[in-house]
Amino acid sequence: MGGISLEVSPYVTKTVHAIGVVTVPFQAMETHVTQHHDGGEPSVHGRITRLDRGWSTVLLDDSRSVRVRNIGVEVAVGDMVVISADEERVESVDVRRSALMRRQSFEGARGTRQIVASNIDTVFLVHSLQSPPNQRRLERELVLAFDSGATPVVVLTKQDAVDAETAREVKRVISEVTFDVAVIEVSSINGYGVDKIRSYATPGATVAFIGASGVGKSTLVNALVGYEVQRTAEVREDDQRGRHTTVAAELIALPGGAWLLDTPGLRAVTLWTSGSGIERAFPDVFTLAETCRFRDCKHLDEPDCSVTAAIQNGTLPVARLDAMRRLVAEELHVEEEQEERVRQEDRRGFRRRPN
Repeated sequence: MGGISLEVSPYVTKTVHAIGVVTVPFQAMETHVTQHHDGGEPSVHGRITRLDRGWSTVLLDDSRSVRVRNIGVEVAVGDMVVISADEERVESVDVRRSALMRRQSFEGARGTRQIVASNIDTVFLVHSLQSPPNQRRLERELVLAFDSGATPVVVLTKQDAVDAETAREVKRVISEVTFDVAVIEVSSINGYGVDKIRSYATPGATVAFIGASGVGKSTLVNALVGYEVQRTAEVREDDQRGRHTTVAAELIALPGGAWLLDTPGLRAVTLWTSGSGIERAFPDVFTLAETCRFRDCKHLDEPDCSVTAAIQNGTLPVARLDAMRRLVAEELHVEEEQEERVRQEDRRGFRRRPN
């Protein structure tokens, strides 16, 4: 790939000529966890519908719901799991077909990931038509969604609360970063667009909602389910921000056999190591980079640079290139944190060895 190349596998390898950085491969944590049940007793299978401080609520295949402990296993809402025969603990996690992951955002958890949701088919990125469109946040959400393995769809809520001109302008700004990603306007009050959301909730499918607090996720969830399963709260008039009404990720059954995974409002959209997420979220930059004269073009002052030419003629906003560079730099920093964490764990392991 000319100009920019991203390649991430179980060994995180990334060459980013856009910012002139080359990282060295290292062993990263696997995206999917597979553990095996070795006991002789019959296994009990189910799906995690909620997590709470070391405990999982698991919906079993026989439709019972049990609460079991998570000991020595990384789990997420949406996981298909095997629990012990006595129904006391999670024993293993099936391979995840998709996983929405981000970097842990609290101090002391550097280089570790948070699995927000797993085994999802569609990720709805929820934004409000009442708020000024935030392209930079949406770019981050798109990277997370593409890397998860699910299909991203942008949802613009509160269609009933704005005039047609405002809605058109928000959609125009949003379209500058969404490209082929579907964008749906909805109103949970009058039902506008809700059927389009339901069309993704086919029998057996799982859809997930992510977005900031106050964008109308909980109201939309209630409209889809048909009754109030999530509390809603008023947003502040001055900044259109709301309080967290969803306090934990939860898997909710929808009419017709689909599942809805609602997540708490995400104040910070932190990235984990990327597969092709950045490339897919920035197709405009990567397509231009393919035609640069030099393969290692940094898009600064090199001759015959297609990216800088597009910026100069106004077809590529400089903010797009800057945003992509920031995201790449952030992911490189996450990789460095992972390397350091692995080194620290190795050192602790050596110290534990007997002389």
